[in-house]
Amino acid sequence: MPRPAPPSARALLALSQLHSLGSLTEAAERLGVTRSALSHRIAELEKSLAIALTRKVGRKLVLTEDRERLLASMGDALERTEAAVEPFQRHRGQVRLSTVSTFASLWLIPRLPDFQARRPGVEVAISTTTRAVDLSSEDVDCAIRHGRGEWKDVISTLLFAETLMPVAAPAVAGRVRANMGRGWRGTPLIRARSRFMDWTRWQKAAPFSANGSPKWLTVETRAQALDAAIAGAGIALMDMAYIGPPVASGRLTMLADHPLRLPTGYYFVYRPGVRNLRLLTDFRDFVVEAAEPFRAAAAVAKS
Repeated sequence: MPRPAPPSARALLALSQLHSLGSLTEAAERLGVTRSALSHRIAELEKSLAIALTRKVGRKLVLTEDRERLLASMGDALERTEAAVEPFQRHRGQVRLSTVSTFASLWLIPRLPDFQARRPGVEVAISTTTRAVDLSSEDVDCAIRHGRGEWKDVISTLLFAETLMPVAAPAVAGRVRANMGRGWRGTPLIRARSRFMDWTRWQKAAPFSANGSPKWLTVETRAQALDAAIAGAGIALMDMAYIGPPVASGRLTMLADHPLRLPTGYYFVYRPGVRNLRLLTDFRDFVVEAAEPFRAAAAVAKS
C-alpha cells in the first residue's frame, strides 16, 4: 500500500506562523499571502493529517491541542528549514549592501530616494558593521569598504578619497578665530573612538598651537562627533563628504582653507559572478555617479 504524501512545508510553516503570532492576519502578512490563502494551507494540512488543528470560537480562530503536539514533536525543524531556504527565495529585485553606519547615515541614505525614483522596482537592503564582510560566504551582494582598495578576489571602484576638515558651530568658530594667537587652546577637540588617529594626522600635516595638552571630548562614532560639533561642544574633524548640508545651512563652519586628503577612501566592492549582476551594476553606477563631485574635490585637496 503506498505511503501517503507528507504534508507540504508551506502548510507547516503557515501553522507555525499562526502559532507564533496568534493572528491570522499577522501570519498572512509575515508570509506574504492573503488570509484566505493561509486558511487554505492550514485546511490542506488538516486534511492530510486527518486531524483538526484549528477551531472557531466566535469570530476568532483558535489552535487545538493536536496542533501543540504536532509542533512540539517537530521542534525547531521548521525554523531551520526556513532559515536554510530563505536566501534562495529572496526577492530577485533586491540588492544587499554592507557598509559602516556613519557612511550609511550621513552619505548613502540621503541619496537613496534618487535611486528609488530611477529604479522603483529595485529593493536595497543595507546592513552596517565595522568589519570587512566576507562576500563569498555572507548574505550580502556588495559592500562599500573603507581602505586603500587593495582587496583580493573582489572588483573595487573608488567612490572618493577620504578628507579631513575641522568644523565647529558658528559661535565656537567665532571664538577660535578671535583668539588665533592662542591657537585652539581651551576649545574641546571632538574625537571618535572609531577614528582615534584623525587628530594626530591633522596635527602632523597642519600643526596648530594648543599650548599644552588639548581638551578632549570623546564619542563613539563620527556621526556622534558631527552632532556634538553642531551642538557647539567643540571642534570635530569630518570628511568633506559628510559636512555639506550643515555647512550650507549655517549650522557648521569650516576652520581651514583646504581639507587634508588621506591615502584611504571609500570603495564599492563585489565579487565576480554575483547572483544579480545587472541590478548590482545599476546600483554601483548610481553610487559612483553620486560620488563624482566628492571624488573631484578630494583629488584637488591638500595632501
